Amino acid sequence: MRYLKSTIFLNLRVKSLSKNNLPTSKNASVLKKPDIDKQSLKTAQIEFDNNGLPYSSQFDDIYFDYQDGCSQSVQVFIEGNDLDRQWLEYSADKSSPFVIAETGFGTGLNFFLTLKRFESFIASHNPDWTLRFISTEKYPMTADDLNQALQLFPEFDVYRQEFLSQYQLSESKQVLNIRMLDNKVDLQIHLQDATAAFASLEPKSFAHVDAWFLDGFAPKKNPEMWHQGLFMQLARLSKPGTTLATFTVAGIVRRGLEKQGFAVTRKKHQQYKSQTLVASYTGFPKADNINGYKRRTSPNKPQHVTIIGGGLASACAAYSLVKRGIKVNVFCQDKELAQGASANAIGAIYPLLHQQKDEISEFYQAGFNVAKNFYQQLISQGFNYTHGFDGLIEVAYKDALKERLQIFEKKPVWPEELVSVIDAAQVNRLSGMDINQPGLWIPEAGWVSPPELVKAIFTAAGQLGQCKVKYNTKVESIEKMATGRFLLTTNKGQKQIQTLVLCTGADTVNLAIADELPLSIVRGQVSQLQATTASKPLKTVICHKGYLTPTVNELHCIGATFDKKDSDTSTRNADNRYNFETLTRLLGNIGNWQLEDIKDAKARLRCCTPDHLPMVGAMPDIAGHKKAYQHLGKDKNWRFEQSPPVVEGLYVMTGMGARGLCSAPLLAEILACELVNETYPVSAEQLFQLAPNRFIIRDLIRSKAG
Repeated sequence: MRYLKSTIFLNLRVKSLSKNNLPTSKNASVLKKPDIDKQSLKTAQIEFDNNGLPYSSQFDDIYFDYQDGCSQSVQVFIEGNDLDRQWLEYSADKSSPFVIAETGFGTGLNFFLTLKRFESFIASHNPDWTLRFISTEKYPMTADDLNQALQLFPEFDVYRQEFLSQYQLSESKQVLNIRMLDNKVDLQIHLQDATAAFASLEPKSFAHVDAWFLDGFAPKKNPEMWHQGLFMQLARLSKPGTTLATFTVAGIVRRGLEKQGFAVTRKKHQQYKSQTLVASYTGFPKADNINGYKRRTSPNKPQHVTIIGGGLASACAAYSLVKRGIKVNVFCQDKELAQGASANAIGAIYPLLHQQKDEISEFYQAGFNVAKNFYQQLISQGFNYTHGFDGLIEVAYKDALKERLQIFEKKPVWPEELVSVIDAAQVNRLSGMDINQPGLWIPEAGWVSPPELVKAIFTAAGQLGQCKVKYNTKVESIEKMATGRFLLTTNKGQKQIQTLVLCTGADTVNLAIADELPLSIVRGQVSQLQATTASKPLKTVICHKGYLTPTVNELHCIGATFDKKDSDTSTRNADNRYNFETLTRLLGNIGNWQLEDIKDAKARLRCCTPDHLPMVGAMPDIAGHKKAYQHLGKDKNWRFEQSPPVVEGLYVMTGMGARGLCSAPLLAEILACELVNETYPVSAEQLFQLAPNRFIIRDLIRSKAG
């Protein structure tokens, strides 16, 4: 079942299906199932050595290592899929089990180790969901052989008899269904080729596979199993975020998984096998055949990274890098975190959705999903902050917006669980207020306290790895040295840095090294409004031309202004009046407020881009782009092999405007993938839409670059 440097372990051998039977895409029809009733069930040919170790005479190998079999399986499959964390974060109704799928049941070692682990989880957390374990085995062991093999593991004695009493092989049975732990665990063993078995599964019987145990004979010795048909089925049954772990690091497996949309990473170990593969399903195949200027070149994985900035972008970037074993230093110019654009008491988190899918909406939908899951994951791990994920309503307060609702309803392009049209009565019921207007309902949206969230993320990063924040450290200038390092001049002296990330928000425009990026500053003032008896029932965020949040500490947040080319962060009474009058004019004075009920305000600066999408990635060498890609001015479709010239070692993550809460976690993952050469969580086209060099490329195409 597993292969080490010196020994190959196996538990099944599968025959590849003919090309005519292979699906051509994830949505293709399933493979034709073999008629098992007309086939003779072939059991494994087993011999036992003097230690009782099962040996396959069919494949001339042992099933597991006598001394370290359990430890290896735990390390590779249970820890490789991070099941403890996944189970802790898993939430589902009772009809949706957590699903693990495996290639090769063999002696059942992986299953029994998972069963034991899950029993401990039940004792500690008492989940209201069940575990489903789907395995495949073309050559199953007889009950007697299985019983003898399991006697090597006394820790499984408590399960063995219950399991064997249900393990009834038969010529007529295609699937064995076995229940364990008072029906908390449902085991299905499909007695056929792995690819055909998975092709026979319909996702309607379960939502998706949550974790894959990709076990089996080594690709060099059993190439018939490791083919695109198998990888297609893994992708078909996965969802974004589905994890996978396997012993093999063979290129055919890594490339096959990447082609089907898995982000694959080598995982190093101190014991047993030195490297294994872990993966996460993104749905975006790794793209190699793209125009040169759209590519991203990854450096050798840095050991240390320095981040400038103390807000949400910096926090998310630090977390994503530390999670991958990189040591992070953060320079924060203030005496505490989140004093810039992340300083507002309350911020809404929701996606920007247009009537038709476009690059902006698709990015913010993806960003919203990543952000929501990440923020909720922090809470489940005990990193708390003030929040409320109780939904958000975009109120159609004028005729043009009501017409927009009709388009959303008649030609829906977004999943109903993401957004739906609701009438005035539903708006009133869901919000708890008499708004008396229809709107769009985004049930999974909500609000957070950005300063508390930033601190929670940094705390989590600090516990995950090495992350140090240096406060009151203002970077005054950045210079690229002849050595390739960066010389940072700060108020506390000079420092030399090898790899630098700018999460500097609006301050980016003041850095000479980034002055060719087309960034702009937009001032925004948020006002805090005293809660009243009439306004306290508000349960959701309300968006109109501005927004209104539920009560937190007896205050609502309303806003915000949008003042271009204004960098003054002092608060203004006129802006408080504007926020108040906009709210009461568009929604009516639903809270019976007076202007005097505004108790506080904050003005901060947003960093924006011309196309309303943020940017993340290596800092482009603008002069190098003009030289390398000048032919774009004559032929915009010209294909280049050369990758984009960049300022090596310098990265930027900024331009999030007013939507940092929705976009920062996904941008941080993209940044981390670039630095450690992982498969990206977005498509190649989406990646270029976020690239810092996209603007110079567009200028060259329009012949505007001098």
